[in-house]
Amino acid sequence: MQDAPQLASLLAGDVVNASRCLLGCMLQRRMPDRSIISGRIVETEAYHQREPGCHAFKGRTARTETMFGPPGTLYVYLIYGMYHCANVVCEPEGTAAAVLIRALEPVENTQLRCQGPGLLCKALELDRSHDGLDLLAGGEVRLLPGALLHGESVESSRRIGFSFEDELDWRFHIKGNPWVSKGKPGKLVKRSRK
Repeated sequence: MQDAPQLASLLAGDVVNASRCLLGCMLQRRMPDRSIISGRIVETEAYHQREPGCHAFKGRTARTETMFGPPGTLYVYLIYGMYHCANVVCEPEGTAAAVLIRALEPVENTQLRCQGPGLLCKALELDRSHDGLDLLAGGEVRLLPGALLHGESVESSRRIGFSFEDELDWRFHIKGNPWVSKGKPGKLVKRSRK
């Protein structure tokens, strides 16, 4: 099990390793009514500016500015004009890299649906107003150390939802966990060469 300094060190390192090692850690949200929602991270995906799946692949923009920030920062963006996605910024400041939190196993409020990044953000009431929060500072959204439970193992696959060729096995999930999202890695699209 990691402690807080180990977690901070993990996030400052390689994003793919962080994506795998965040499985079992806790994401906690203090709601406006002071109640707490928390869950174990059971599914993640890694993104880095050097590959086309990353928002920052084509450079720094207003949308991607948070990704270039310090490790441990919360990066929240909107997709399809309706779903928010929560990410943990990794690697040294100035490098755009983040781990998408795809699914949580609820610890409190177990009736919540947290299977998939959009449902997760809806359940935790996370939106663009939370973009840029420090997840390690103990504020309203916190990332807490954790570990895999006895007997748990990790599987990897290609990431979910791309329409382009992606051969990176940068999606990680706890094998057999019922809270892992139902999304399947898309077929590998082979582009014709001209």
